[in-house]
Amino acid sequence: MTNRESVFDTLDRSNAQLLAEHTINRHFKTAHWTNALDRVSYHADQVHTLSFYLQGGEGSRRIDVDRGSGHTGSLCIFPQFHESQWEITAPFSFAHLYFSDESIKQFASTTLDIEPRSIEVPELTFHDDAKLVALAQQLFSANDTSDVDSHNPLKQEQTIQLIFQHLLSDRRYCLHKKSILTGGLSPALVRRIKAYIHQYYYRAVHLAELAEIASLSEYHLLRMFKASTGFTPNEYLMHTRVEKAKQAIVAGQSLADIALSCGFSSQSHFNRVFKQRLGVTPGTFKSVCSQ
Repeated sequence: MTNRESVFDTLDRSNAQLLAEHTINRHFKTAHWTNALDRVSYHADQVHTLSFYLQGGEGSRRIDVDRGSGHTGSLCIFPQFHESQWEITAPFSFAHLYFSDESIKQFASTTLDIEPRSIEVPELTFHDDAKLVALAQQLFSANDTSDVDSHNPLKQEQTIQLIFQHLLSDRRYCLHKKSILTGGLSPALVRRIKAYIHQYYYRAVHLAELAEIASLSEYHLLRMFKASTGFTPNEYLMHTRVEKAKQAIVAGQSLADIALSCGFSSQSHFNRVFKQRLGVTPGTFKSVCSQ
């Protein structure tokens, strides 16, 4: 067992059976599993895992701490670098969402204007939360292969964003730590740099321009912007272009015009960046919007 073996790889080496896996985009992956008789140890994964019990679970028990046993609808969250030990004594099925630390911090920064360095994903074991359960059921409907939307990355990402919003907004989870932060950029300076990118997203934006706004070297601007927003400047520029492209698609503009007006170097560049961030091509996104 390596010190950084993922939860997915650990299960893949265990008695658990993988029923399906699906990569949504570079930040998100889902997997559906069954297990019946096993002992499993999770060690220091580099991503976060949300686990949802689809059926059964009474024979699933965490043995490094006493947290009772699971049941249908139980939720667990294994934060990045989490370690735990489990004993399985009866058949059950479950699903996992694997998500990057970067993804929830970027969501906090762009959607809720929360300082990403203050985000700490909680550890949950056999947790019951009606709203979170409903969202997990929606996300993991991919278990039903008769569902035409079961492998719709766009729909799944939207559900993940609702999960993030619930976790970040509900005081029970305390994801937003009110701690004193040092380093990084001031909120006012972050707003100025973001506003500049929003103003000039349609053309090349150079690091030197942003460094001048902040009166910093390019090297320090790069590091401090990432610390303060969860994005590098280029990632935030691409995020802005994709958001502008989504708005233009909804407004009915042609994809060729959008690629040009949003600053992408070519149609293929537009397609590649859009799919990398949303899990679907612009054409697929346009089809979904027109339904």
